[in-house]
Amino acid sequence: MLLTDGSTSIFCVFILAALTVPTLQSGTGYLKFVDYYDESLCDGANFAGFCDIYFRQLHVYDSTRDRLVYVQETDAVLSQYNVNFTTDIPQLKPEFSFTIKTNGTPIKLRAEVWDKFLGNGGPDDILRNLDNLVIPYDGITASSTWTDHEFTLSNPYGYLRIKMRISCDPHFEGKGCNYCSDFYYTNTC
Repeated sequence: MLLTDGSTSIFCVFILAALTVPTLQSGTGYLKFVDYYDESLCDGANFAGFCDIYFRQLHVYDSTRDRLVYVQETDAVLSQYNVNFTTDIPQLKPEFSFTIKTNGTPIKLRAEVWDKFLGNGGPDDILRNLDNLVIPYDGITASSTWTDHEFTLSNPYGYLRIKMRISCDPHFEGKGCNYCSDFYYTNTC
């Protein structure tokens, strides 16, 4: 359509401006839960090993609190102190994926760890709050190989192990897909 009143040039400026707006996405993060170990005392026991562990309110989120992964509650793993997510908790078995944003936006994990009370009428006990655990995507480069990471917990001792990897969008590279490789040439990023 040909416009003769000057709106053609405004339309062209709008298109040019839209093409030069930088993207906020730089890649995709992948996450697998591996295992969890906890030496907490459960059900009044005097030693570890009798926890019926389950997780509530598990969130993976970025610094803007955008929820990337959410699991409300998992199944309980009976009489264990070590949970293998692949075999024991189907809700955390899959590989999760989500957008990694530019500028080193941290990806964090939060969850509540509970002990299920299996007796008559007793309440479940919270073992610990895992909060603000930073998943270090900014320390790895794009690869199909998984990188292991362990969060060490204290009071009492425990750990949460995960595997992570990233793939970068076109024109992005480096640790955390945080570097635009051709910004100065094509103004793509």
